Amino acid sequence: MSGGQAALGLAAALALASCAHGPKTDVHDPIALTEEGQGELAANKPKEALEAFEAALRIDPTSLSAVRGHIEAARRMGLLAKLAQAAEARTQTAPDDGLAWYTLGLARFAAGDEAGAVGALERAVQAMPDNADAHYRLGVALFNGEKFAQARAPLEKAVQLSPKSPRYRVPLASCLDRLGERRAAIALLAPIPELSPTPEEAKLAMQTSRVLTEPFRGVPQESRAQLEQALGYLLRDAPGLAVAPLESLLEKLPDLAAAHALLGLAAERLDEAGRAVSELKRAAELSPDAPQPHIYLAEFYAGHARPELAAQEYQAALERDPLDIATLRKLAMLEFDRPAGAPAAIAALRKVVALTPDDEEVQLLLARAELATNDAPAGRARLEKLAEKKPDNAEVLLRLALALLEQRAQLTGTARSEVTKRAVELTHKVLSLQPDNAAASRLLSTLQTG
Repeated sequence: MSGGQAALGLAAALALASCAHGPKTDVHDPIALTEEGQGELAANKPKEALEAFEAALRIDPTSLSAVRGHIEAARRMGLLAKLAQAAEARTQTAPDDGLAWYTLGLARFAAGDEAGAVGALERAVQAMPDNADAHYRLGVALFNGEKFAQARAPLEKAVQLSPKSPRYRVPLASCLDRLGERRAAIALLAPIPELSPTPEEAKLAMQTSRVLTEPFRGVPQESRAQLEQALGYLLRDAPGLAVAPLESLLEKLPDLAAAHALLGLAAERLDEAGRAVSELKRAAELSPDAPQPHIYLAEFYAGHARPELAAQEYQAALERDPLDIATLRKLAMLEFDRPAGAPAAIAALRKVVALTPDDEEVQLLLARAELATNDAPAGRARLEKLAEKKPDNAEVLLRLALALLEQRAQLTGTARSEVTKRAVELTHKVLSLQPDNAAASRLLSTLQTG
């Protein structure tokens, strides 16, 4: 029996078990059916999800995303044992069927049988050596069992086979970190904003990056209490109270980078500029992979009107934590105010947008930066999407109308008239939302007389 036939047989068996009535989506589109199933799972409707995944597998029995969804839906409905039994039977009749082993491995993993999952997934990668997801699932199963050295090879193979898949990079980064290779882990995460991650992939990548760069990482447990006490004082804007516990700690542990970093931050807030820079540079020397000393130095330089040095330190911080959206935003805002800094600001904000696509404020900032450069078409397109999503946001509508006014200056004839009409409609909408908006009134006058 082929993998496709086997998967189809399992889908049919589970369909009987779940008394399926059929999905809502076009039954001829397996991708749409799989998406429907994922939506039903998200809505905690496993029965409806199972039906959709079964329908998808009847059309394309080799769809791994449908197989995975099918397993999850079966787990939630208490049908996982039946699914595992059917998958195991398939491996007996078709021992070279990689899809059968893959299904069995995932079913066992979902049931908490890690050893059994690893055995099945090892057979899956043998039968499907060019399938990135099979290697990935084997690596995850090994990682989950804390077999980090063994997990490395299959996770690396998954990334090698599918280098543009963000989700394969995150567990490999965690694995490398467990093996003491933090720099390699960070380097693996750095390209993720350019790889079009899903919101879930972006969130997981940022969480992993934060773990890798945790400021008290490696600090002896007995010293953490004093660091946390000092940090508490700094957060409560009482830097003077933070100094004593930090100095006491450094008497015992003079090379503790985190203590030097916090002491430098306290000194900066106490207007002790020389000591602040000295302590922060010492922290950076003692912990060359830590982004925090560079962030604190950047903020110090920015506050003392030294934007060039601030930008350098923000960049140094991002080399150590490339997914830190707060630092990316700070760098972008700094670059906005520097001559010829718009390209760097745009690059930073595009990463933030890729990692937090629902942050409309950043989308608006990015659109403004794009409009101020040769990327004006990208800025207008971004504003159009924001206006569609937020049709009652007066600021977005006004920004778009202003952008269209700029575009109109380059047009003639019908194209100019159409752009003018669109800008006028937007401006009227702004005034309906904010009748006293002087900028919108002036814009409307310009559009109507020009």
